[in-house]
Amino acid sequence: MTEPRLAGDNIAKPQHASRTDGASPLLGLPASLPLVLDLDGTLITGDLLYLSFFSILRRNPLIVVSCAAWLTRGRAALKRRLAQRQRIDWSRIELHQDVVALAERENAAGRRIVLATAADALLAQKLASRLPWIDQVLASDGEHNLKGANKADLLRKTFPGGFIYAGDSASDLAVWAHAAGIITVNARDAVRAAAAGLGRPTLHLQGRAAAAKS
Repeated sequence: MTEPRLAGDNIAKPQHASRTDGASPLLGLPASLPLVLDLDGTLITGDLLYLSFFSILRRNPLIVVSCAAWLTRGRAALKRRLAQRQRIDWSRIELHQDVVALAERENAAGRRIVLATAADALLAQKLASRLPWIDQVLASDGEHNLKGANKADLLRKTFPGGFIYAGDSASDLAVWAHAAGIITVNARDAVRAAAAGLGRPTLHLQGRAAAAKS
């Protein structure tokens, strides 16, 4: 497990040793391509921004006023302030078990597993620390909101040889447009159709959920 990679940080960690034939069953793409996972709605069922907000609201209803002020500095700034104050019960976070099973299998086969999320790095790293098969974290850093085109640009710079991307929403289409392989997770029909229309190898997952282990 490494330190989180932030939105402006492009230093890569050494690759895993890959299979001797350089291949993987995942979409027929080589194991040298990392599997990049979105977090909210993809790896987990919920949204860490809202979970962090409501974990604070129970103790401090006036957090709503503070949020309005923080939001004037941008969404990334709001996320960082909430992340610094959150009281999330991490044992109750629900993971999509088919995504976990896929990531564990690919990690064991030598593929690098990357968590790339618009959630704040403090929260993303906290969750990733519970999942030993995650090799690298890319996340919002309080200044840059790692979503949509911003995420696509960072992934293209970080993995110029290509990557496989798993996401769940329309905002992920900007990333899938540059991915070598596409994985949708519990996505709406319109999102699945748009992703399939990009003409890349595609896998659709249902996103079966279960609580994370303590």
